[in-house]
Amino acid sequence: MKHIKQQTVSSSIADADTNLSVIGVFQVVQDAVTELLDKMNMGNPTMLKQYNAVWLFTRNRAKLFNPIQWGNDFTVTAFVSSITHATLTVDVSIKNADGVLCVYSRVETCVLGLSAMRILRLQTIDAISAVTIETPETDLSFAKFDCSPTEQISTVQVCSTNIDMSKHTNNVEYVRFIVNTYSVKELHEKPIRELEIRYINQSYENDVLSVYKQSYGADKDVILLQSNGKDVVKCEVLF
Repeated sequence: MKHIKQQTVSSSIADADTNLSVIGVFQVVQDAVTELLDKMNMGNPTMLKQYNAVWLFTRNRAKLFNPIQWGNDFTVTAFVSSITHATLTVDVSIKNADGVLCVYSRVETCVLGLSAMRILRLQTIDAISAVTIETPETDLSFAKFDCSPTEQISTVQVCSTNIDMSKHTNNVEYVRFIVNTYSVKELHEKPIRELEIRYINQSYENDVLSVYKQSYGADKDVILLQSNGKDVVKCEVLF
């Protein structure tokens, strides 16, 4: 099954250069993944009701090939590209009105059982048996990057608007925290071309996250978010 939808770069997902923003990309991707899961009868409302469980994003890598300007239309396609006993991976492509690939994302997810707070085997989910695996549209792999920066550059407090229906910090909000470590000038002069985010642990309202960053030359940064000394998110940013 493929979930396909038409969208427009609206002002809420455009950046200071009037292009689809990095945060906008991750918003579009998150919506596409959750809508695909809904179509497959495995959305979080269903999972909560039937299994007392929720989907968690564990990794997301997005590659930005071409910008899409404010007001322009684009097509989003989401599909399952692989399944293991514990993870389901969804690929999301974003193409402009001419059919040119502008963004490609790969999202790894798992199911967290809330009773025991343990990862569930996907085979215990009835709807998994009907899932079809589609061929990826391009080559994109999760990276093996070291992320142990020692320089703390800021802190950020998790607030009510950062929280989603699972009562933890939403996936996209971490991307916002990360992108906010750059100025408008920096993002204009060195646009982010690729970003991988690993969701290690959850954080909650009122948690204070320590933000660490380290640069590797001119084209790569790694960013670590911690809460009380515990790793929450690790990220690789390429320019």
